[in-house]
Amino acid sequence: MTYTALLEALKKLDPKVASQARFIARLDDAEFQAPFLYKTHDFPQTLSTWPKDTRVVFCFGPAKESSFSVYSAMEGYGPDWIKEHFYNMHATGTFDELFQRDVLQQARQIREWVTFQDIPVLCVHYDALWDYQKTISRFTGLDFAPPARRARAPKEIPAEFKESAGKVYDPIDDVVAQLPKCFRASAKFEKIVGNLPIS
Repeated sequence: MTYTALLEALKKLDPKVASQARFIARLDDAEFQAPFLYKTHDFPQTLSTWPKDTRVVFCFGPAKESSFSVYSAMEGYGPDWIKEHFYNMHATGTFDELFQRDVLQQARQIREWVTFQDIPVLCVHYDALWDYQKTISRFTGLDFAPPARRARAPKEIPAEFKESAGKVYDPIDDVVAQLPKCFRASAKFEKIVGNLPIS
């Protein structure tokens, strides 16, 4: 949703450039262009060599809710989507392990992005995107206007999986809850995210 809203804003500025925006699984395969827009689930290290006028909006939220969404996606989108998503997320395991450990490396994503300082990174909690539209617009130089907020659809998760998911993801979400809703990535968050359980 964040990517789509930024893309719509870019279309108003330069439709030709916007037509080239895309998802990219590995930032090693991307190259800096300005203006340009990428969406990725990759880790940030590749961006260390990019110009300082690069801007990243990193969306984060509860890891357990995300795992439930992925579980539901198997029925909604099928195994091919799951396989591709696991590749995009640098998964360290399989769908069957989703509630056994943090196979999608969500804790690592959060730890690495919220402390990455080689280029400016604005970290925004998913549920706070609507509250920080002006901040995101100023940061990106694009008129960020997301669609109206909708309540998350409840997920049908078997009770035994909910219990297992809690053991895996509640410790991650306890750390996430200590982060501000919108902030610039900084070393000052290292103490907080240092408590993330990285599997």
